[in-house]
Amino acid sequence: MSERLHKIIEAAIDVVSRYGVRKATMGDIAEQAGISRQTLYASYANKEEIMSAAMALITDKVVRDVSEAWLSAGSISQKLDIFLDHAIIRFFEQIRQMPDSRDLLMGHGEAGPAAQQVAEQGKVKLLTTLFETRKEVLAANGSSPQELADFFYSSCSSFKFTARDLDQLNSLLATLKRTTLMMLGES
Repeated sequence: MSERLHKIIEAAIDVVSRYGVRKATMGDIAEQAGISRQTLYASYANKEEIMSAAMALITDKVVRDVSEAWLSAGSISQKLDIFLDHAIIRFFEQIRQMPDSRDLLMGHGEAGPAAQQVAEQGKVKLLTTLFETRKEVLAANGSSPQELADFFYSSCSSFKFTARDLDQLNSLLATLKRTTLMMLGES
């Protein structure tokens, strides 16, 4: 990604965090990026395209940060804690602070959900790779690394939007983690 495109996406994230997806305009994004609207439209046809690119950038950063943090983690339990902190807890806190953040995290516009699904595949792939180390145990339990990764991510991701507060989120995540570790033979 070019430096200019990265700057536009960062500007879009900043503008959306202040105004929300619905109220943010292409003009606001261009101004924040320090470019003309014409330059912005030459890069992205509309706000929906920018939001899709923003979701991909955010997800790539999460995957990169988790992968780097995992290098110093010794156990699957520690790695799950790192994943949950980076991919779920931080976003839960952001959702509580940012207007219309759900639109950014779940996809904005008609193409948004499809873009969100593509972006989230990186997180599921990361979990699948982690669970591959226990594929024999999972098979004995009637599952596979991919199936457990899909279940784990779908569950914890939904908690971002359903938990009443941080205490309930942590309780839900702890239960999911314990269940997952049992499936992996790590209890």
